[in-house]
Amino acid sequence: MGRVATRRSVLAAAASLSLAAAGCGKGIGALGTPPRLLPDVAVARDAIAGENLMISRYDAALAAVPALAGSLTPLLEQHREHLVRLQARLIEPAAGSQQDQSPSGPAPTAPPQVPASPAAAQAYLREAEQTAASTLLGKLTAASPSLAQLLASIAASEASHALLLVPNRRST
Repeated sequence: MGRVATRRSVLAAAASLSLAAAGCGKGIGALGTPPRLLPDVAVARDAIAGENLMISRYDAALAAVPALAGSLTPLLEQHREHLVRLQARLIEPAAGSQQDQSPSGPAPTAPPQVPASPAAAQAYLREAEQTAASTLLGKLTAASPSLAQLLASIAASEASHALLLVPNRRST
């Protein structure tokens, strides 16, 4: 019986090597077409790009008007928290796959120059927050329920940021 097991193991090893050699010559194409990305991947990528843009806008505003650090830093930290939560929701194909190489949208651009006066910088950020909130709300129908809930929460946060950036706002 020892010879049968040995013969079977040799045949199995030879078959495995033949299959591996055939697959190696064709690369990943031998495995078939990778599955399509789920809609949540594109939505999450877009939301991540939006949060990265907001973070860069806040960084630029703080560089242009350091006197706003007290009011802008907490809002910037919330955007960083949003980014972490969105990145945790993004499940992408392994690096090097065909879909990983195709962009999901336009390449991010540098944020426009931030005005140097505190009031103008706040107006710039207020408008950006309103646009970001509106953009996220527009993506809700394309997202799964759990991702839509996260996007709606972030959109509400961004809308509240816009309110906090109103000039001469009184704290309550």
